[in-house]
Parts: sequence; structure tokens; C-alpha cells
Amino acid sequence: MADSPSTASTETDEPEADAIATLTADLFDEDPLLDLDTYLDLFEEIAERPRFAILYALKTEGKLSANELGEALGRRENSLHYHLNRLVEAGLVENRKQERPDVNGLYSYYELTGLGADLIDAATEFIGQEKTALEQY
Repeated sequence: MADSPSTASTETDEPEADAIATLTADLFDEDPLLDLDTYLDLFEEIAERPRFAILYALKTEGKLSANELGEALGRRENSLHYHLNRLVEAGLVENRKQERPDVNGLYSYYELTGLGADLIDAATEFIGQEKTALEQY
């Protein structure tokens, strides 16, 4: 389980980590599923344009094969798989494999996890607030 925000620290900057844990303690329950460092790691994953675009494509289109994602993003398969693997390892995307092809001939496809869906929803909502902010001024 993840370290609690009040105990998470690194060896090199323990006083700083303790101060940050104290400052952010009200964000977390007593025994959180994810700690601050894990959340920051997740934000870092979507801060790359290709990974953000993959999450957004999966949000808007639903499950997609690597080939469909590559076409949508204009990326070659090798660089696409690097980003897909990062998102899978972060727990934001799942790679689903089937024994038999679906109606489109797909054996393997990618889809958002619950965490991935929540994160891309929050990010797109935040970005979308610019539209309403500009209309208000």
C-alpha cells in the first residue's frame, strides 16, 4: 500500500518531504489508496502530448486498437506502443485481448481504466473551463 502523506519522505530531503506532507495532509484520508507522490506521477504521465491524446481518444471513441490509435494520432506503431505501455503501467489504460476477433477483426484493443477515465475527465473539464471563463469576462 502507498505511504500515507504524513509519512512519505525521501532520504535526501526528509525535512522538506515532512513539511509537504504536513501541508497537504488535509487532502487525504487517514489511510489513502494513493499518496501525493503517486498522484503527481499520474499527472506527469498525462503531461506528455501523445499520452494525453491517447487518453482523450479513448475517452471520446471508447475502446480502440493500436492501429486505430496510431491513425488518429498520426504516430508510428513503435512510438505509440512506448506511450501505451507507459499508460498501462501507470494503471490509466488497459490492453484487452480476445480469443476471437470482434466484428471489426480486432483481437486486442485499449480502453481507459476507471482511474484513467477520472483523470482525463478532470483534465478536460479543467481545460474546458477556459471557454466559460472567457465568456464571463
